[in-house]
Amino acid sequence: MAPPAVRSWGELQHDLLVAIMSRVGAPDLLSGGAPRTCSAWWAAARDPLAWRRVDLRDWTARTSARRAAGSGATRGRISVQAALTGDLEVAATRADGRMEAVLLPEFADEGHLMFLAERSPNLHYFSFPTTCVTSDDFCEVISKLQSLKGMAVDESLVNYEVLLHVHQCCPDFLELKVFALYVGEDMASVICKSLPRLKKLEIPNSDMSCAAIVKFLDCLEELEYLDISGYETSAISSSVLHKASRLKAFIWNSKFELGEFMDCSNCGEHNINPQEPCKCTMDNKVMDWLAGPSQTA
Repeated sequence: MAPPAVRSWGELQHDLLVAIMSRVGAPDLLSGGAPRTCSAWWAAARDPLAWRRVDLRDWTARTSARRAAGSGATRGRISVQAALTGDLEVAATRADGRMEAVLLPEFADEGHLMFLAERSPNLHYFSFPTTCVTSDDFCEVISKLQSLKGMAVDESLVNYEVLLHVHQCCPDFLELKVFALYVGEDMASVICKSLPRLKKLEIPNSDMSCAAIVKFLDCLEELEYLDISGYETSAISSSVLHKASRLKAFIWNSKFELGEFMDCSNCGEHNINPQEPCKCTMDNKVMDWLAGPSQTA
């Protein structure tokens, strides 16, 4: 029997290569690894469609330095902030106005966000986890992003004035993610009053009160997706579950599933020792074992 014909990776269709490149990740594309494979991959890595979503959360100055060294350039003592700006410039240029989402690293500042607003005014979503930005600077950026549909920001930017400005400037804004240590009823009220049309709300890994959860469910009438996974308080009651039944998705698994001392999201049973899971978890493990590897893979 003749062995199957071997085909080159470079023979893949351009559209498929672009889809692959869009999943490689911006740091790898910027460092020049995958694009150097062959001319077809090089062309795909520079297709604007590969840069619609730019994830720089894992970006480091080392990534930028490797790219500069590969191109024969010397960055000298350029700061990390300037290096990130340079790579944002490359990403914006390659996207050619088609950039839809950007996820920035934690050390990004208001200058990087303003750069994106000026170069990609049609941006639909950004993640900006920094805590060092003033409300005025942030609102100035928002004024330039009228096509914005969602954002992920630190709790320091969750106040009535900022979120109301978002609501007024961005008519299609429907998605919010908040990086917060604690969410009480007051913060929940601010979000509900300033962004009443939210359809998707994510506040993971937060110490959240039951009153805050109820406030979201009662006041955000158009809400479809609520993610409070990794919560650190026992706030999920039968009443909360009943209110959340109208949602398309309610993700509320506690840190029990992450191997920490919390409640089981399925039955609410409290357990101090993660090595001795509740009956609900044990039943699931037994059923998975009985099903066999073919169904659990």
